[in-house]
Amino acid sequence: MAHVNPVQIQKFLKGVDYPANKATLIENAKTRGADENVCASLDQLPDEEFQTPADVSQAFGRMLDEPARSAYTSGGSEFLAQALQDSLAEIELCEMALQKTTNQDIKMFAQRMIEEHGQMGQEIERHAGRMKFALPKDVSSEQQSTAKDMSRLSGADFDRKFMEHNAKDHEKDVKAFRHYAEQESDAEIKSFAEKSARTLSQHLDTAKDISRRLQA
Repeated sequence: MAHVNPVQIQKFLKGVDYPANKATLIENAKTRGADENVCASLDQLPDEEFQTPADVSQAFGRMLDEPARSAYTSGGSEFLAQALQDSLAEIELCEMALQKTTNQDIKMFAQRMIEEHGQMGQEIERHAGRMKFALPKDVSSEQQSTAKDMSRLSGADFDRKFMEHNAKDHEKDVKAFRHYAEQESDAEIKSFAEKSARTLSQHLDTAKDISRRLQA
């Protein structure tokens, strides 16, 4: 089975009504135009009920073999691996937000994050292919824990926590991307970091603005 971009997997699961089992995930992916490779990847999931998009990513992570995990290297590849995990985690939380919030500003923000972090993930996949190293297929344990905590919230509590998390997370990401934009020796990764830092900075400004309005 060919390698499947984990960002693409989440794209085909957009709109799933959780909790959902494997058959529901596959059916949803098919209706969104998923090819045989994506469906085959979903078919490898365990036969259980998934409560959130994060649960699906965690299941993929458990299927990830150790040799792929040990293939990480330092420098630009380490940056790309972390950036992909951050994009996956962002997409998972934003999918959750689209289900939980009734705030239209947050819905628009979440949809933008899904689209732009998805595009970022695809660029990361391209660079990793060029550099011939394995990327993580799951989010970190810390990101899994955050998603689980967020899934327990609802209403105004969820809205505030979601936007606070986005402001804090994007602040950290902007610093990391700017660092690699200045220090990275690989010209293509440097260019990617520069462009993405500008996009992430816009995300940060929007997150702070919405968060301030929620506190008013």
